[in-house]
Formats: sequence, structure tokens, C-alpha cells
Amino acid sequence: MVIITALTLDVSLSAIGVGLLLPALGVYFIYVEDRRKISPEDRINSTYRTALVERFDTPLRYTSLASLFVYQAITLYFAIDLSATSQTVLALLIAQLPLVFVYTYDYSKRYPLIDSAYVAVVWAVLISFPIFLTTSHRVTVSTVAVFVAWFAIIFAGVESRNVSDVAGDNEVNRTTVASILGPKRTGYLVLALKVSGLSIIYGLGGALPALLTGLYLLYLSLFRELTQSITPPREYSPDDLSKRG
Repeated sequence: MVIITALTLDVSLSAIGVGLLLPALGVYFIYVEDRRKISPEDRINSTYRTALVERFDTPLRYTSLASLFVYQAITLYFAIDLSATSQTVLALLIAQLPLVFVYTYDYSKRYPLIDSAYVAVVWAVLISFPIFLTTSHRVTVSTVAVFVAWFAIIFAGVESRNVSDVAGDNEVNRTTVASILGPKRTGYLVLALKVSGLSIIYGLGGALPALLTGLYLLYLSLFRELTQSITPPREYSPDDLSKRG
């Protein structure tokens, strides 16, 4: 997504350099730590994944901490070279977004729409962050438009996943946009948001960034289908996994 953003905004990938890794490292930390904080709906919606997380909790914890360390080190490396102290301080504050998200996301889950919007904002910031950190590119109409495009696409992705979690979410009284609209209308919303985001990227960057975005979305869909197809249909516990070797 950083590469697509750079192509859309005509920013040199070589200028970003190792900064390209920042969103992957930050998101890995967020996802692993969020999965390690197992919620009641996780035990209903994702029993097999929950069992995996419980069994491999220790290596997951260490790898998430390692990713956070590298993420902060890369940020510091670029931040100290910024032209103004205020820019350095701002960059270091923005870099703490994964930590802030991990410890506040549970509160956003109490409100429909807010939780998906929160995820979309954080992801869009993390995607944009390396470009502002490593290059002289600053906020323009185009950067705001690309931010909006990623917000729409990511919000749609969150709600598309919420469709399959409606049963568990309802059981623990967690309301989402998907549970309010229902699967069919949520599907229309997801399609509209993804098409809107893709159209913005095409309008700003042309065919190549739009094509890469489409391929990336297909890539995510493929692995989502693979995950659903190989997930065992019955409930699992850590003991089950131990017996399976």
C-alpha cells in the first residue's frame, strides 16, 4: 500500500528506502497484540485461531515486541534527520500510534461505526507516515485524497469481515455496521467504498496504481478464502493442537 501511494503521488521509492517496512512492522505488532487479548467474541467467531494464539502465545509476544523495536528504530533513524526539532518530535509521536491503538481499540468496539473508522484511520496514517517521514513531501490535496481512498478501502475490509462474525458479535451484544445493515446491504456498502477508493487512486495516479490496488485486493480475497476453506469446522482448544503435533 505504501508503494501504491508513492506511485500515485509520484514519490520516489528509493527515497523512502527502508521506511517501506514501517507499516508492515506496525501492523504486525497491532494484529498480534490484539489477537493475544482474546475477547469473548473471538472464542465464538474464531475458535481455531484462538486456539493457535493460546498455544503459541510466547513466540507471538516476542515477535511482536521485536517488530515494535525495529519499527521504532527505523522511525528514530529518519526522525533525527528531519530539518526541524518540531518535525522530529511530531514524527516520534505519530510513531507511537500502534501502541495507542492496541490499548484503546477495545473501547472503540463498544460503538458501531467507530471501531471500523478507528481501524481505517490508523491504517491510513501508517500507510502515509513513511512518505512524510523519509521525503520532503508534505500535505496537499492529493495526499488527503489518497488518505481518503485508503480509509474507504480499509473501512470496507473491516466491515466485510464483520459479516462473517455477526453471530458471535450478537451473542456478546457487540453491534457492528454489518449486524445493523445485514449481509446483503453491507455487501453493497463494501463494494461502493472499494470502488470509490479505487477510483480516487486511478484519478490521481492513473492505471498502474489502480491496477496494483485491484491486484492487492484480489490477493487479500484469495487468502481470506483459503483461510476459511482450511479452518476446521469444529471447536478447537490448545490441547487439540498439542494432540495434532
